[in-house]
Amino acid sequence: MASQEDDEVDYMSSEFLEQCVGKDDVRPGLLFSHSSKHRANMDKKKSQRDQAHQHRFKSLKKVQEERREEGLGTALNQDNKGFSMLQKMGYKPGTSLGKNSQGRLEPVAVEVKSDRLGLGWQQMITDHRKKLQLRREQKHMRQRLENDPEKYRQRLCSQRQEKFLQVDLMKSQRVCHQLDSKKDLSEPAETWFWPAYVLKGEEEEAEEEEEEEEEEEEDEIEFEPLEQLNILTQYLRTTYLYCIWCGTVYDDERDLKQECPGRTRADHDD
Repeated sequence: MASQEDDEVDYMSSEFLEQCVGKDDVRPGLLFSHSSKHRANMDKKKSQRDQAHQHRFKSLKKVQEERREEGLGTALNQDNKGFSMLQKMGYKPGTSLGKNSQGRLEPVAVEVKSDRLGLGWQQMITDHRKKLQLRREQKHMRQRLENDPEKYRQRLCSQRQEKFLQVDLMKSQRVCHQLDSKKDLSEPAETWFWPAYVLKGEEEEAEEEEEEEEEEEEDEIEFEPLEQLNILTQYLRTTYLYCIWCGTVYDDERDLKQECPGRTRADHDD
């Protein structure tokens, strides 16, 4: 029995507590050795001295701020050379500068630069933030327009008209090429009267490639697509008595005027 009691751990001993919380723990009630108590007392006294020193002596930054505020808040007197020169030229304290007292009444305010950015960077950052805010407002405005039912319908109508315009123009070019070829014409009256693939000798190209070629040559086109369609359909009507919306070659001009509803797609839709 004696051997078993000797082997039992004393849970109230300092050695056991040090194993649990460590030797460097300085919380009250856990200081068991003389050295740890002495070190804790020294740290406490040092902390108290530092706090007293901070209350007694001000930091350099604080001293500079106080002196700057004191200097800005103190009015100039005769000891200041600049103020003395102004008085000799007729200046009176409390009045504005200038011959007719139209100048400044208060001195230019001092703006203390506290950041580490170089001169000019602040303006660049301000401009960037303004541009960013402007883009956000424009995006918000576009979203509002998109959510407007009337604007949405107008945009859909415009897209539909553009699609019909491209379809009618391509159809007119193909018909013009067929009719001109029957008359053994080797080239069109205008380059855009015929499809682009015909002029390049690539008749096997699909319509999708025709659209890509037309986009690449937009800068060289003299007339807008609507103007091209109007001119080309008029050419087909006067030269071949043909209407692309009727899809018919009429017998004569009188027959064309009597049977064809009009010169535009809208006339035929009615």
